[in-house]
Amino acid sequence: MIIDLNPLFSGIKSSIEFSETVNFPAEDLQNTSIKKLADVVVSGKIVKISDYSINLTMDIKTNMTLEDSVTLEELEYPVNIQFNKIIDCNEEEDGYFKILQNRLDILPIVWENIVLEVPLRIVKEEKETIIEGDGWSLNKKESDSPLSDLKELLDMEERR
Repeated sequence: MIIDLNPLFSGIKSSIEFSETVNFPAEDLQNTSIKKLADVVVSGKIVKISDYSINLTMDIKTNMTLEDSVTLEELEYPVNIQFNKIIDCNEEEDGYFKILQNRLDILPIVWENIVLEVPLRIVKEEKETIIEGDGWSLNKKESDSPLSDLKELLDMEERR
């Protein structure tokens, strides 16, 4: 999704608005915990601030499919990201923004923000989670204190 910035820098336009639906290939999902990614709706605006800086504002909306951390069932996780950044067109910031020949590719920015939105852990919001099945069960040890096991070890050590 490459946006031509020449109309901004030549003074023809004071802002550029865009709206597009993009789809990321399955290869992009391989090194993430995302199982499926719906079409991504990206809309936004680029405003010229000075001769060499612009303000990029975007709304990114999609649904991603993730695995439940307990049951490994697939769950839909809605994503709604608001992105706002002032970009200095003279320098490249950490390889994040690439402005070549007055063109800005926002697809890497969209992808990075989607990946940052993936939660570390997701659990289905049902009252009863299945904790046993055919040949397996989830063991939960309940204790009074997180340090109760340490206390037991110390007591055993004192008895020696």
